[in-house]
Amino acid sequence: MDLTKLDTQEHGSPYAEQLRRGYSNLRFMPALEKDFREFYIAQNLPRARLSGLIALVLVLAITSIDLVFGTPATGKLNALRLGVLCPLLLLLAAAISLPMARRYYTEIVSVGVTLVGFVVTYITHAAALAGASYVLAGLVLVVLFGCLFLGLLFNVAMGVAALLISAHFVSGLVVGLPLDVLSYMAAILGAAAVIGGIATYNLEYALRTNFLETRQLNELAERDGMTGLYNRRIFDDYIHRIWRQSRRDDVSVAIVFVDIDFFKIFNDLYGHQAGDDCLKKVANCIARGAKRPFDFSARYGGEEFVLVLYGPPDDYARNIPEQIRHDVLDLAIPHAGSQAAKIVTVSVGLSMARPNSTRSLVGAIQMADEALYQAKREGRNRVICKDSEDSDVETGNFRVVNRDLR
Repeated sequence: MDLTKLDTQEHGSPYAEQLRRGYSNLRFMPALEKDFREFYIAQNLPRARLSGLIALVLVLAITSIDLVFGTPATGKLNALRLGVLCPLLLLLAAAISLPMARRYYTEIVSVGVTLVGFVVTYITHAAALAGASYVLAGLVLVVLFGCLFLGLLFNVAMGVAALLISAHFVSGLVVGLPLDVLSYMAAILGAAAVIGGIATYNLEYALRTNFLETRQLNELAERDGMTGLYNRRIFDDYIHRIWRQSRRDDVSVAIVFVDIDFFKIFNDLYGHQAGDDCLKKVANCIARGAKRPFDFSARYGGEEFVLVLYGPPDDYARNIPEQIRHDVLDLAIPHAGSQAAKIVTVSVGLSMARPNSTRSLVGAIQMADEALYQAKREGRNRVICKDSEDSDVETGNFRVVNRDLR
């Protein structure tokens, strides 16, 4: 998943939201539409390559039959097939096989199919003037191929089909085909386009549904079921990506640990249902801290949460943890067993890891851990900040030494 889309707790899953809105017009909200089109191309690319090969074999087979059983009038048609149509199909197949052309797949295929259709239209008209109108089947196949087998989106496929039918009708009038013949041929092509369009619409709609449902299931698997924050497994994965990215971009990373004070006592006093409600409310306060691209929050374990801020200015990195502490206080959740206050409070530890520091990722996390437990030792309900440039942490000691500070 793209890191710029992390932490959608505030507004809900974009995939669930799109499913709720519907997409009968075959369009998603912009952020999802881009991802879907990449997914759609990936799904259809193997079939498009196979279809191009089948089309080439089919053209060669028809040409071979005409060479054996055809009349002199078919010689010109065969020359067009071998000299123009086959090279065009080979060029189209080569274009969609290049990795660098993948981002322009729709444009390449649309133009390629349209050019193939123009050539087939000319062959159809030439054959019709020679009295062999059966080759209309070739143009029907082009329309169906463009709709069904090349992975074009419904709107694009219908645009190509409409263009080919219009070109067929106009060029037929130019070369002098009778209007009744042209009208009959256009009706056949229109019927093929309608059939292909219905199938293309249904296929794209099904793929869009599959895309949304699969992404939503993946998102659910990445989330903590109670709080909606990302789970520990996803945190472990994303934090390594963020760390590498920070080194490439030469920016700092702020790691913020948040722990609910005296939460075990809260559970004992008010029950697990109240404890679950408390976790959810505190999680929402933390989630609001992930406001920018690459920021994200997760449930680290039990009543402990983590917020990662990517490349924050120093003042911003220090203000966000303090804002979280105040937001939790504003919840005013009663906690008679707390020694810090008579409402639920949190202790917060912040570490600022600089790109020019020798601090490792493990060391940066441990430094935030040290800051958290220092906040607990000093009375809880406070924020402690540490910087990689002036903090010397011996990894692994703090949770052992301070295991009773919960």
